[in-house]
Amino acid sequence: MAHAYRGPLVLGIDIGGTKILSAVVDARNNVIGHSKRPTPFKAGHALLTEEILASTKEAVAEAGIPESALKAIGVGAPGPLDPSAGILLRTVNLAVKNYPLGSILKTAYRVPVVVNNDVKMACFGEFKAGAAQRAQSVIGLWVGTGVGGCVIVDGRVVIGANRNAGEIGHIILDAAVRKKRPRRGTLELEASKTAIQRLLEKWTTEGHKTSLQKSRGGNIYRLNSSDLAKAFMQGDKLAIKAVRHSAWYLGIAVANLFNILSPELFVLGGGVSESLGKAYLKLVEAAANEYVYTTELAPIRIALAALGGNAGVIGAAIAAREARLNS
Repeated sequence: MAHAYRGPLVLGIDIGGTKILSAVVDARNNVIGHSKRPTPFKAGHALLTEEILASTKEAVAEAGIPESALKAIGVGAPGPLDPSAGILLRTVNLAVKNYPLGSILKTAYRVPVVVNNDVKMACFGEFKAGAAQRAQSVIGLWVGTGVGGCVIVDGRVVIGANRNAGEIGHIILDAAVRKKRPRRGTLELEASKTAIQRLLEKWTTEGHKTSLQKSRGGNIYRLNSSDLAKAFMQGDKLAIKAVRHSAWYLGIAVANLFNILSPELFVLGGGVSESLGKAYLKLVEAAANEYVYTTELAPIRIALAALGGNAGVIGAAIAAREARLNS
């Protein structure tokens, strides 16, 4: 059954470490068709391509439109990547290298394709249609499987000389730990869902107990953000300790970034932030305000992403639409 919509229609795709989201988006940024499929994170090029195309077809089918109605496609993918060539160079969370994502989608749909970092797309979505609409300088921090970032200055996403600027998750916050232990010390390795899972596994191995062991069949394999939030809200001591660890490091990063760029607004997104909500936000704010240099003339402002899980697909769709109109 066809849906009422305002054209032109564009397709947004958000490829994450755990899921692939696709959405058909109209000119008012309404999602009129949606698909969610698990990411084959250990598979290679062929299976990833199969799942991405299956996801796009599901979204188009739900929208009740022919594929020919699509005018452009925008994709957010983990990096590093080459946006101009549409190539995913490599990533920790997907088993592909030099993956020609842009050309795959151009061949399948014969429309212009825009490819950029997944968090840049999500933050751009919040900037255009979500929590950051009234700001001109914004820093996005997406806490999920990893930690991604985006910097917007004077209304423009900062790309940088290497076209991969904004990789805030890889800033080193504890150099001594990083030097001794390569899998520790960066924002991503201390604050992400993967980092939280690692801490919980370490503590349970040492004999501590958590309700998350029961929810995951005796182990904490592939920790779910909603399970973590439930345990945290119910007073699970290990869950609280792990979440506080994550928020503390994120708050230090926010303080550092505010000292350097002093943006009007920070936006927190990603599965961990979305699931834990205001409780997590308050912990991050407390740490940020403890370590910031000065807030005499302007406070640190932090908001939760307003578009939820659709931030990435909406941002990618808007980027594709604007690129088409400007071409």
